[in-house]
Amino acid sequence: MGATGVWALLMAGGSVVLALLGLAVMADRNRTPRPDLARLRTEAAELTVHATEVRLDAVRAAERAVLARAEVTIAEQVRDAAWTAQEVAEQAYDLAWQAAQAGRQAARVTDDAPADEDRERAVARAALSAYRRGDISVQELREVFRRSGDWDPVQEERERAAERCRIEQGAARRAHDRAAAGVRRAEQAARVAEVAAEALVDEAAESAAEADEAQLAVDRRTAGRRFLRRKR
Repeated sequence: MGATGVWALLMAGGSVVLALLGLAVMADRNRTPRPDLARLRTEAAELTVHATEVRLDAVRAAERAVLARAEVTIAEQVRDAAWTAQEVAEQAYDLAWQAAQAGRQAARVTDDAPADEDRERAVARAALSAYRRGDISVQELREVFRRSGDWDPVQEERERAAERCRIEQGAARRAHDRAAAGVRRAEQAARVAEVAAEALVDEAAESAAEADEAQLAVDRRTAGRRFLRRKR
């Protein structure tokens, strides 16, 4: 057999092998189960429902985040108002204290006062200093002044006014501290709400994409079936 005959045999054998491979591929393709259309539709419907639920959750979370941020603004306004009230109370106390101190200084004895009276006045001045530091109460201060004989109704009213202003000043400071703490809590709550809203928005986008992809697979499979029916 010549070279031409051998070459012809090889070509024929190759054709047979290719034909057998083609048949095997077709047979394997026929054996591979195609996705069930009903199952695809069920999965697509479930994904669509889930995407809708997540989207609604994301909308509600965004609304909560907006409300939480508004609460921060309100808390800041309350804090600012408390700060203003604290400044007013401090100024009122300073003025009342200065008036009380001026009254005490005006009633001081002269240098030629008797020794006992001068000693009593020194005790009264020391008591006044102790009162200013907060070491004694206004009632204790009055008692010292009464014993020293250095008390008058006008000065008593000054001391009472200073005591009232001191109490109001302390209350204003505590109110401002509470308002400042309220701002910190509101800010923390707002940040938590905003992070949660962002996470749900991302999840909603992913769920919507999955639902769209599943529905596209259903549409393609349905269109393929219709095409095959028309060919038959």
